[in-house]
Amino acid sequence: MDKMLLGLLIGAGFGAILQLGGASNYKKILGSLLLKDLTVIKLILTAIAVGTIGIYLLDFFGIANMDIKPTYTSGIIVAGLIFGVGFALAGYCPGTCIVGASEGKTDAVFVILGGLLGAAIYAVVFPLMNKTFNITANASNEITLATVFNVENGIWVAIPFSLIMIFLSFKLLKDRYGEMPS
Repeated sequence: MDKMLLGLLIGAGFGAILQLGGASNYKKILGSLLLKDLTVIKLILTAIAVGTIGIYLLDFFGIANMDIKPTYTSGIIVAGLIFGVGFALAGYCPGTCIVGASEGKTDAVFVILGGLLGAAIYAVVFPLMNKTFNITANASNEITLATVFNVENGIWVAIPFSLIMIFLSFKLLKDRYGEMPS
């Protein structure tokens, strides 16, 4: 139960940060997509940096075990296309639709329901597709930045990677506030 409570607290904290950062605000998201208001992009880069360090530190100290799945490139491309189309149509990603729903935005509730329906369809269809096309046999070895750079432990790649993300967030990316479409 302690892990469940910890997960709830971390999730609530992350949701609060997303909400305070404006990640469920349509104008902020549109501003990010137009590269005019980079608040949400900076928020995402910071979350990636903190999450990367956190995960690899847990693995480094043996508190968690990194279990990298084999890379399935065509599956990643299809999933990326589905995610991109869904994001463009809905204006939400999985985390921000939860925040939006928590704020009482009904469109976000429908995005959540659509995501759950999509997951259910995937759970039914994938085993059939895998049996027919032997999809998992086409997976590559586990590909990570650590394996690309031939580094024994990923923490030694995670630290500079996260520092670059933080640098991008706070120093390099400058907002170009202009007239936003209404």
